[in-house]
Amino acid sequence: ADATVYDTEEVLAQIDEESEYLCAFIAFQVNKVEGEGIPYYTDEAEATKRYPFFKKCVNDVKGYNAETDQTQFEVNFFCDMSEEEKSPYSSANNGEDSFGVGAGIGASGVGAPGEPGSETEEKAPNSMFVDLFGDKFKIPESTVDTESLTLFDCADATVYDTEKVLAQIDEESEYLCAFIAFQINKVEGEGIPYYTDEAEATKRYPFFKKCVNDVKGYNAETDQTQFEVNFFCDMSEEEKKPYSSHTGGKDSFGVGSGYDGGASETDAAAETKTSYMIVTAALAITLNFVHAL
Repeated sequence: ADATVYDTEEVLAQIDEESEYLCAFIAFQVNKVEGEGIPYYTDEAEATKRYPFFKKCVNDVKGYNAETDQTQFEVNFFCDMSEEEKSPYSSANNGEDSFGVGAGIGASGVGAPGEPGSETEEKAPNSMFVDLFGDKFKIPESTVDTESLTLFDCADATVYDTEKVLAQIDEESEYLCAFIAFQINKVEGEGIPYYTDEAEATKRYPFFKKCVNDVKGYNAETDQTQFEVNFFCDMSEEEKKPYSSHTGGKDSFGVGSGYDGGASETDAAAETKTSYMIVTAALAITLNFVHAL
């Protein structure tokens, strides 16, 4: 009944027999906190459904603890959830990394020595990142050794979603990190879905890099309109065509922030250029964007 049968690295490491997993699972249920995660199970069928999730979590935590002695990972309330049930807590949905298996979850989604965000914070191993987000991103062929990246730094849209951070993207590793975050933060039903394999990621990576460079260039040309990356950034020209309005003799697509949906396009546009921006209040999608006067 006591959480001590699963709540430290030492006792988790000793869980090996089926009876020990089952005992820990019973204690895990008994020690649930009201309002946190999955509530008490309604019947044996639900317990049977969630037991494999819990066992996998225990094994994952044991594995992560074996990889480092600077961070301690522990079982938490995500351990009986399916991947779909975890999704609302992920960075791809709320702008923060707010779940993981670590003790003292920090900004990177993993426990670490010191306060979250401090210089002593230890990042989770890349293998943990792949376990959590592997179905949402694929790594393209690149000159960058992915082992040199801390993948948890590449989960949040904040690595590409403002003019300031885009302007700082210069190294290949920074483009790759932004591309990984771009994939993870895709919105279902909007643009290209999650890639099926590395080949597709390799195909779309140059589109994304060109988009980032174009957006940086357009932002450098004006301080009256802010242009940002959006879901058109990994599309080919052919794939963008269905989104073209072809109204008024213009293709209109992805305008800068503050765009009014085209209402002022006739009397307030200085010039148009083909690009891939997002609008803060997007009421129309077009194949060109407008520099507002």
